[in-house]
Amino acid sequence: MLNGFNGKKRSPLEASVKKCLLGAVFLGIGLSASTVQAAASDTWIYDSITLLAKEGYMDMPEKPLSAYSKKELGQMVAQALLEFEKNRTGSLADEYGRISRLLVVDEVQLKLAEEQERAAESRIKSARSKAAKDTEMYVRRSMQGKNRLEVMQPLKEKSNASLNRLEQASRDYAQAKSRVEQRSRMLDYVRKRKQDLLAGLNGSENGSAVSAGNAGIYGNSVSAGGATSVVPASVLDTVGRLRAEFLPELDENGSLDSMNARQQLESNMPVEDVPDQRLKVDAEVRYDVRYSSGADSGENRQRARARLYPDYNIDNNWHAIGMLEWEKAFTGSGDDKDGKLKLDRYYLSGNVGIAHMDLGAFGSTMAEGNIYDSKFMGVRVQAGEPVKYTLEYGKAAKDKIEQSYDFTISYQGAVYRVEGGFYHFKRRDENSQDIYMANYHHNIGLLDAGAMLLYGRNKGDSGKTGYVFTLGYTPQNSWQPYTFSSWLKYYYQPSSTYVSHTMNAMVDNMRYDKNDSFNRNGGFKGWGIGINYNLPAAWTLGLEFYRLQDLEWGRRSNTIWFAVTKSFQNYHE
Repeated sequence: MLNGFNGKKRSPLEASVKKCLLGAVFLGIGLSASTVQAAASDTWIYDSITLLAKEGYMDMPEKPLSAYSKKELGQMVAQALLEFEKNRTGSLADEYGRISRLLVVDEVQLKLAEEQERAAESRIKSARSKAAKDTEMYVRRSMQGKNRLEVMQPLKEKSNASLNRLEQASRDYAQAKSRVEQRSRMLDYVRKRKQDLLAGLNGSENGSAVSAGNAGIYGNSVSAGGATSVVPASVLDTVGRLRAEFLPELDENGSLDSMNARQQLESNMPVEDVPDQRLKVDAEVRYDVRYSSGADSGENRQRARARLYPDYNIDNNWHAIGMLEWEKAFTGSGDDKDGKLKLDRYYLSGNVGIAHMDLGAFGSTMAEGNIYDSKFMGVRVQAGEPVKYTLEYGKAAKDKIEQSYDFTISYQGAVYRVEGGFYHFKRRDENSQDIYMANYHHNIGLLDAGAMLLYGRNKGDSGKTGYVFTLGYTPQNSWQPYTFSSWLKYYYQPSSTYVSHTMNAMVDNMRYDKNDSFNRNGGFKGWGIGINYNLPAAWTLGLEFYRLQDLEWGRRSNTIWFAVTKSFQNYHE
């Protein structure tokens, strides 16, 4: 091998040494470059976080940023980016309001920081004086030769304690003075920003968030649609770089989802609601058995019933809803539709302005079914939250009703619900019935306790008062398999307080006398209990028992009702 400079041939040992030296030099250069690059990378992160703090998107920590890990810095960035998403859009006036709020906070923070600095300065003076005195006493006694342990040990401990207090006071003073300097600079920045925004609002050409003089700081302020951007271009760039740099940390702590949700909530652009399925169908097949005994008992009955509930989404607002029903009585008599398929419900449901409206033949459950629970043909309008108003007008499909209307008001609180209502029924024979209702429910732990007061009056008669007390248990996961719900009720209801009751007992029979004419003095009292139990694959078991007494004759009636139901649907929630 020839030397490139002097032409001399080098030995293998010299060549190896040269290679090692050159490798070490290049390795040192490489390590230095990577160290410098890492330091530069950290520096821009620290500068970027400081900029977001100056903009008011986060609070600067007390320790230097270099003292925090990447994960801890990621948490700070997550906080700043989330706050940035809350305030990144809007008008100059919105930003001016936010900056004005930030200015007050910064002024208060600076005031308190200055108070802390003065207190720390006073403490350090006192600690310095005490430390100097105690240390001098200890040193003086030492120099005087009084080195006995029982004398010097207390003096040494006293001196050390004073010096420790001085060290702590000095540290507190340094931190307080640093906070004052930081708050002062941030306050100056916010004041300047406020002046620029105000100048922009006033259309000044000398300086504003949109002026050419601040273009390098605030960037382009005009976006699509003529809206004014209030976020400086430097901040937008900083947010983008930090978001990319801390992507793993932001993804891990869920901040990306939070920011995306914030953007979706604050967007004022309409998003088309595309349904996943236009036609949804629920169905149920039920087998039930009713057995009753007593003077007012009806026929014992075994029945199979199938219902189909189609729901067609017309335009993402209006729905066409129906109910097809087929039932067959195996024992006991059925109605005139026994064994036949009938369209029992058919109506349109949708929103009109702030109100929800149902039009057609739909199901109505009045006063929790204690007044009426069956088909209603007409219109229902509901509006309001948390105070809800409901109006129904049309015709109830039971007891030869020709015209009916009702109006209820309800309020749902955190642990209670209160409601009141008025119900009017006019029959074909010109007899009419008015019912007033007041109801209150309150949660007591896992239980729901309710009390309903009913006042009913038939045309030409004086009114009578009834009531229903309820104690119910319905867990939040009651729809899951192997869970149950239950209720216990006590009733006292004269015939004037109900039309077609929801219960599966013989109460409708107790409204009539032996001649099958309307019994103005009838009604019932007694109690009932019900239990529902869910099984896998959408099977449900139901059991109810009622022990009632006729209010006019005092005759008793006992009813037990059992049902097993299987539910189906052609969609997934």
